[in-house]
Amino acid sequence: MTGLTRNSLMCCLLSATALASLPAAAAEENQTARPPLPAWQILEYEQQAFFVTASSRLELRPDSEDAGRWQLSADSSVASNSESVALDLAAADGRVLHRSRFSKGKEQRYKTYDFLPAHILRVRQDPPPKTTLPPAEWPVSSRHEIPYPAAAGAVVTDAYALIDLAGRFLDSDEASAQVVVNTEFNFYRVQMSHSDGPAIKVNYRVAGASAAVSGNQPTRGVTLQVSPLGEPAEKPDFSLLGLDGKGDITVLFDTINGLPVQLRGTAPRIGSAEINLKAVTLREAAE
Repeated sequence: MTGLTRNSLMCCLLSATALASLPAAAAEENQTARPPLPAWQILEYEQQAFFVTASSRLELRPDSEDAGRWQLSADSSVASNSESVALDLAAADGRVLHRSRFSKGKEQRYKTYDFLPAHILRVRQDPPPKTTLPPAEWPVSSRHEIPYPAAAGAVVTDAYALIDLAGRFLDSDEASAQVVVNTEFNFYRVQMSHSDGPAIKVNYRVAGASAAVSGNQPTRGVTLQVSPLGEPAEKPDFSLLGLDGKGDITVLFDTINGLPVQLRGTAPRIGSAEINLKAVTLREAAE
């Protein structure tokens, strides 16, 4: 891993101002100026507490039919609960265009969200008894048109996309950046700022490599300050890989290869928590 260095094209990433205030029309015009994909294609994280293991897997790929879009898939599980999320993102600024979420625990639910110009269309589908149909074919149980908050020009995205957006902001000269995260019916303002990163102990596998990356590594940090935007429609539900945003969340990046090797914050019923990178698949140069 000593030969793995940050992609030189990272210097071309969008500035924090663009992340915070790029209007929808301008974003469409600037699709051709989209940033390069990050060095990683797949990230796998893990956190253990009270004999329970929580794991998350994120994969970010270019859309095969639309060069202005990226596709991010995320699979997370803890105990008997799991969720699979698929996002269509605007490559230029990380805006979410469409989201689907399949969650499984005591019940199963499938929800889709279309981020339309005037509102978000949220559709929930529930399984009929003893069904063998795929979730997308379940009967519709509810439809809601969710108005956007009063945050003119702000990028509206999903919490999972913050990993990539924090990486974009890492090399920015701007002091801060802001995006808005939509969950179910709630919206959250996420303020990014640079932070000092300590040297931390890492231990993760690189796909195709013969040995794991381990030992102390210097880091640089991006702190995410999460706050409700407007009057919450439901109880607090922000979550990033299990961290609830009630305190600051810090994403620590390896200074040598730019990988997001650890997230620090608070988790429900646990308190202070660290989410560590356990495996990574690096992107092929052709992408």
